[in-house]
Formats: sequence, structure tokens, C-alpha cells
Amino acid sequence: MKKSLIALAVLATTGAAMAQSNVTLYGRIDTSVGSNKVNGVSTTQMFSGNLTSTRWGLRGSEDLGGGLKAIFGLEQGFDSSAGTQAAGSAFDRMSIVGLSGGFGTLKLGRHDTSFDDIRDLSVSSNLWDSEFSATKIAYTAGVADYASRASNQIRYESPSFGGFSLGASYGLDEDATVKADTTAFNLRYRAGNLDVGFGYQDQKANNRKYSTIGGAYNFGVARLSAGFNRAEIRNGNEADGFAIGVNVPVGNLDFSVGYAYSKAETTAGATAAKGTALSAGVTYAMSKRTRLYGAFLDGEVENGAGVKTLDRRMYSIGVRHDF
Repeated sequence: MKKSLIALAVLATTGAAMAQSNVTLYGRIDTSVGSNKVNGVSTTQMFSGNLTSTRWGLRGSEDLGGGLKAIFGLEQGFDSSAGTQAAGSAFDRMSIVGLSGGFGTLKLGRHDTSFDDIRDLSVSSNLWDSEFSATKIAYTAGVADYASRASNQIRYESPSFGGFSLGASYGLDEDATVKADTTAFNLRYRAGNLDVGFGYQDQKANNRKYSTIGGAYNFGVARLSAGFNRAEIRNGNEADGFAIGVNVPVGNLDFSVGYAYSKAETTAGATAAKGTALSAGVTYAMSKRTRLYGAFLDGEVENGAGVKTLDRRMYSIGVRHDF
């Protein structure tokens, strides 16, 4: 009897371990110290997530047979400088369940939009798509920038067809009295060191549309990213912008410089606003999971009369650890 109980206990323990063996706990903690000067007012502070957003999450899958898998993902942002939850719900960064197989991947819940994939690509070497990316200032001129995530979302990602893939996402507004859904799609081509794509997003909640063309190329001695972005308010301002960035690895060091510019016009063709920004930074890989970094961002936005409405300078030095 005692042997049977021991065997059952071992079997139960092994079964539980097998059931959880495909669940991964992961995260990043990014904390830095520096200064943020906005319109002449300077604040010395400790930042969370300047190089990449501080977050933790769980992801996993179950093999259903025949090449079909059930997948899930939960990801929460938090403030590493204070140990508090980031603004939003518990898993505001991601909360999805879905299926993947030969048909592609289907995700249900809160997730990045399909448009966001291409915008991220266009600034992947513009200070590593961090808070120091020049677009964080330049692309706010005249039209507010896009929403990178949507709730109540149905998202599809196709498999690759000779390097080509497509994605589509639709966030339901779940309110019959208003039009507040978010629709997005992308078309992408990846081959060797080249990665290019087109993205489109329609945000009914604030009557805005966005379209972008972005690309990146790894030359070995340097990585380059660039993109063109158009932001439109229906029956309102239209802003065209571009961004370019480069990364140059030297041993454990990785140097980056980024630039972005945007100009918005009214429906009458008059200049509504202009935005420009320049950034520079460097990381030092202490290991595969730990990096030291320092970076600087300088930019401004002017209205149609040439008066500055935003003048911002930020710098910080910090450490990022992945787990």
C-alpha cells in the first residue's frame, strides 16, 4: 500500500511537471538615472524602461497533434524604480490565447496591432526602438501618434510564402452606440538580411488613420532602419514624417544614432506643425542577458507660426537585465 501511494505521488508530480514544462516565465528590468528637461523645466530622476519597457510575463503552448498548437501569453509592465504596476490593467501589455499551425497563428485578446509590427521595424535601429527613439518627439507634431495595442482584438499572422507574410488585426469596440473599433493590417517581406513592410491602421475612436513603410537591413558592420509615416485626422491635419537610424557594433559595444522629422498640414495646405529630433546612445553587453547603457534625446515641435510648443532633452545611464 505504501509503495502504491509513493508511486502515485511520483506520477502526479511528474505529470504536473510535464504539464507545465512548456510554460516560460520571462521578463526585463530596465532602470536608469538621468534628466528630463521639458520646456525649460529640468527634473533629475530615476527612470524605468528607457532602453526597453520593464515587464514580466508568462507564455506557453500545448501540442494538440497534427502540427496544431494551443498558445497563450500574459505580459505586464511595471515601474522598476518604485516597484509599482504600470498604468493600465494587470496584463495591459498582452493577454491572449489562440491557435497556431500550418495556417498561421490566430490570437484573441489584447495584443500589439498588426500595424505596430512595421512601425517597430522602421525604428529598430533608431536607438533600438527605445524611449530615446527620435520619433517619440517628431511624430507628435500636428497629429498624435498611433495606439500600439488594442483590446478585444482578433489577430491573424500568416505563415511565410517565399519570404512574404501578411497580418491583420481587428479590435472590437463592443459598444453599439459608437464607432471605436481599431482595424490594422501589414504586408511584409523577409529574406536574408533584408526586412521590409507596409502597415495600415484605422482608429475609429479618434477618427485617425495611419500608414507606414518601413525596412531594416543588416550589413554586418552596421544595421540600418528607416521608415516613412503618414498620420491623418479625418477632415483635419495630415502629417508626413520619416525616420532613419543606424547601429554599429564594436565588440561588446553597440552604438546607435537616430533622426526623425515630421510636418503636418491643414486641409487648406497650410503648415500646422513641424517636429524634429536627434538621438544617440551606446550599450555595453556584460553578458547575454545584462547590458549597461547611456543615451541622449533632443527634439522640438513648432506650431504653424514657428513658435515652439515642445522643447525636450533627456539623457540617462542605466542597466537592463533579461530573465
